[in-house]
Order: sequence, then C-alpha cells, then structure tokens
Amino acid sequence: MKQFGELVINGYGKKKKSLKWDFVKYFSICIILILAGSLLLGSSAEKIFSSDASRYALFIGDDGTVSIITKSERIPKNYILFLDIVNLFRCIAIPLWSLLCVVVCGIIFYHRKIEKPISILLEASENISNNRLDFSVEVPEKNEFGELCLSFEKMRVALKENNIEMWRQVEERKRLNAAFSHDLRTPLTVLKGQSEILSKYVPKMSEEKIIETAETMKRHIIRLETYVNTMNDLQRLEDVEVKKELVDVKELEHQMRITGAAVCKGKEFVLYQNIFDVDSVKIDTSIAMQVYENLLSNAVRYAKRKIEIAIDKKDSLLLLNVVDDGAGFTAKDLSNAMKPFYKAENEINNEHFGMGLNICKMLCEKHGGYLQISNENGAKAVAAFKE
Repeated sequence: MKQFGELVINGYGKKKKSLKWDFVKYFSICIILILAGSLLLGSSAEKIFSSDASRYALFIGDDGTVSIITKSERIPKNYILFLDIVNLFRCIAIPLWSLLCVVVCGIIFYHRKIEKPISILLEASENISNNRLDFSVEVPEKNEFGELCLSFEKMRVALKENNIEMWRQVEERKRLNAAFSHDLRTPLTVLKGQSEILSKYVPKMSEEKIIETAETMKRHIIRLETYVNTMNDLQRLEDVEVKKELVDVKELEHQMRITGAAVCKGKEFVLYQNIFDVDSVKIDTSIAMQVYENLLSNAVRYAKRKIEIAIDKKDSLLLLNVVDDGAGFTAKDLSNAMKPFYKAENEINNEHFGMGLNICKMLCEKHGGYLQISNENGAKAVAAFKE
C-alpha cells in the first residue's frame, strides 16, 4: 500500500488545471445553451407573426375547430386570447430557459467537480480518524481539490510509515527487555547464591575462599553494570540525530585505513576504494565510522588471517563491505545475528553481549540504509548509508 501511495503522489504532475477554469468552462457552456435556446424560442415565436401573418390569421372556434381567416375578415376574441398567450410565452420562455440552463449546469458542475472530491476527503478523514490506513486517497483531477486529496494521501502515507516504525520500535523494545531479563538471571542467580554462602558459612570459610567468593560477586556486579550501560547506550541510539555533510571520499578512505590498521593488528588488512565517479559523498561520518568500527571488531574476532574492506557507491547509497576469512555464519546465525543480545552457540560463555550487529543495524536504518549479512568465502557484512 505504501508503494501504491508513492505512485499516486509521484504520478501527480506539476501541470494542473485550476478549478476557476473549470467554472469558466461550465459557465461558457451555460451561456451558449442560453443563447442557442433564446434564438430558437425567438425564431419559433416569430414564425407565428411572420410575413404570412400579414394576410392570414389562425382562428379557433367555440367548438374547438381550427380555421384560417384573412385579415379582411373580423378576428374573433378567441384568436386575440391566443395571441396574448403567445406574447406571454415570448416574455417568460427565455428567462425560464436561462434559469433551467443555470440550474442544470450548476448541478453538473457541483456533482463532477465538488461533490466527488469532498466525498473522497470525508471518507479519508473518517478512515484516518479510526486509524485505518490501508487505503489510498484517489486524486480525481489535477486542480485545487486534487491538490487537497494529494495532501491527504501524503499525510496517510506518512502516518502509516510512522505507525509501522512505532510498532517496530515497540516490538524491538519488547525483544530487548525479554533478552535483557533473560541475561540478567545468570549474574543475579550467582550473586544470590554467593551471598547465601557468605551469610551462612563466612565464620567457617578460609580467607582465601572469602576472597574468591568476593571476586566472583564483583565480576557479576560489573557484568550487571555493563548490561545497564548497554541499555542506556541503546536508548541514546534511538535519539541519535543524523547530520549529513559532504565528505571527501579520499578523506573517508584515509580515516578507515588508519582505523583498520589500529584494530586489525596481527591480521592482514586490505581496503579497496571503488568510488571513481564522484569526489565526495553526503553522509554522517560519525555514524558511518561507528558502524565501520563495530563491523571491523566483529571481523577481527572471527577472521583467521585476512580482512577485506571495500567502499562502493550505488545510486544514492554508500556501501561498506566487510569480509573476513573465518568460518562464516551458520544458518541460525544468518537468521538471528542482528537481533539484540544474540550469541552464537560457540560464544555462550563469551563476555561480549551480542549487541554489535544489532547496533550497526539500528544506525544504518537511522541513516536511511540497511545492514545485510551473508557468507562469501567467510562472513560478509554490507552496511548501506543513504545520502
């Protein structure tokens, strides 16, 4: 439905007809009909009093018979009454015809140009007020009412996108809370068990055992603190404002080379810059570099010997490809790796929280792009940033 709405909006041309010209058109048709009818009625009445009437006259008798008499004969009162009726008809026929033309043209103009768009807008406003957004607002014509219908359609599309984004964030928050609660259980359980041991057996425990227990509790307290900080960081990510600026491609490449050399110590690091048609790109450098650093750190953790980076551009997207020669993603990893707090099966006891790819995904989407992962002689991640 969103795509249809975009087609409706994009298909609305810049050249539009004004409603006043439609009014002028219908008014002109009305004037033409009035003039044509007036001429026709006038000529019909004139025929009754044509040159032939200088010699003849129409006579209606008392018994209803019709006869023609010459003007030399005496004209009866019935004929004089008939002439009065004809004269009266000549006086009121043209105004009546004019009024009829105005009324009919006005009704047609209202029905075609006003009633239809108003009914479309009323139906649209009712659907929107009831939060029913899976429809499209028809744009009947390219005039002022058409622009109003188009504005309603743009509003509907924006509301639908906002609703989708809102529910996506709600579901994301639910998943985060569920994952957070699940991962908190382990350190809390350990702390609870260690505190019970201390409260019961501290008089009988050796100093070495007490220190060991205290160290265990300290590690899990630090882990809890890190969890809380991670959640705070995620909250801040939702409020990040994207600030796009023109960045020189060579300068961006230089920054990524320096970062890559620092992060990939002990591993072979290769960077390809494949943008040759433009000298600069419009992106938020801080967001792009944060994603780059996270993906690079992830690649270093799994790479055997080599990490390859490629900077490309496709249409309005800056593409950042990060490939390592490690074991790659499992089928389960490909489905879940970008979810919050996800860890691969061989990393369950690892200290990292499984938030790296999820954070990268959120930042890419903030920038109007996306994050994709796949296997290509190892693990591959593609981060896209919209200019």
